[in-house]
Amino acid sequence: MDLYIKVSLGVLSVLIVAANLFVASLVCLDRVPRTYTNWLTVSLAVSDILTGGILFPMLIMRPTHAVVDYLSSMILLWGVANICALTYDRYVAIIKPLHYTYRIPEIFKKTIITVWLFPTVYSLLPLFWRDDRSKIIRLVYLVCLELTGVIIPYFFITIAYLRIFKDVKQSLALRKNLDYARKQVNERRNISSDAQVAKLFFIISVVFLLSWMPIIYLTTAVDVFGRFDIVPNVLPTISMYTIAIASLVNPFVYAFLKPDFRVVTRNMFGKGNRVLAMSETP
Repeated sequence: MDLYIKVSLGVLSVLIVAANLFVASLVCLDRVPRTYTNWLTVSLAVSDILTGGILFPMLIMRPTHAVVDYLSSMILLWGVANICALTYDRYVAIIKPLHYTYRIPEIFKKTIITVWLFPTVYSLLPLFWRDDRSKIIRLVYLVCLELTGVIIPYFFITIAYLRIFKDVKQSLALRKNLDYARKQVNERRNISSDAQVAKLFFIISVVFLLSWMPIIYLTTAVDVFGRFDIVPNVLPTISMYTIAIASLVNPFVYAFLKPDFRVVTRNMFGKGNRVLAMSETP
């Protein structure tokens, strides 16, 4: 790894940690409402913080160390698990809103524990078969990891968002045909707001999957099929940057697209700009 790559990854690492700490602090310091959705957002931000704060320093200093493989697996599965939790949260909020007030609080703590504990245990399973005689077990593990850790979850994520967007479209069309009383207008605004948040998390889900595709392809080609010849030499380097970009994009998506975060960040930076302008006025 040349110096330019190390320096650029180091800069990205710092930016990732700083941006996601900012997002987490908005919720932890009660600058935005401490809703279940926002706490799940913090959980995903923590996953991104670990990407920038632990994985990338390891990639820079010890890229071939065995720990990198375990960290990569954990961070991939943590991300998928958190996205699944956010998707379920939005699914219940929009499809079954009457159930949301008791269903999500009932399972929230268990959900947080599960999205962190299960991926950690799953990622550490190869520690039990590290000798060469267990290559077939490792092969089965990798296939199961891709199926149960990425493909199947994203299949259900896609189905869930298709159902969400279909329901939102039907609800908006139904209310559009009703009398334009104040109550209906407010209901339509609430639905539009929920739809906007759902779109935001759908974007994050797609960006996350695309960012990990180079790593998934690399693992499948080399470790599953043993085909080094179909892996471009530049792919390992590209994969590091795609993961970094996704972890860096997420906090900006929250800040500029999520309504409650957008209001707070606009007030914070807008106030700073007004103070600066006033101080520069003669």
